[in-house]
Amino acid sequence: MAGGINWVVLLSGLAVVFVFWSWVPLERLDRYWKWNNPVGRPLLHTIVLIGVPAFYAKLTATPWPGLLIPISFLLTQYAVLSGRFQRLEMFIAGWVLVLTSALIWIWFFLWAR
Repeated sequence: MAGGINWVVLLSGLAVVFVFWSWVPLERLDRYWKWNNPVGRPLLHTIVLIGVPAFYAKLTATPWPGLLIPISFLLTQYAVLSGRFQRLEMFIAGWVLVLTSALIWIWFFLWAR
């Protein structure tokens, strides 16, 4: 029963983080953050939208954590790649997303036991 409650809290929290994160005006960061480019912005998105749920799942020992990989990856893929119409920028952002996601999940399953 506790595992089901963990999943409800996790998915609800992921939805809230996803909605609130979409309201962050990242265009304003252009003036204040020099890494707001095709590498920095996807890296920030991926760390927030995959790292936060992974951290929660690890803290609460959520059962079947492997299910979180496709859920968070699809949401992050939408957040990172939506609105990117230039082919080179989308290619770079996609690779940053994939590599950062892989590193987070490798850390999740192997290193942080």
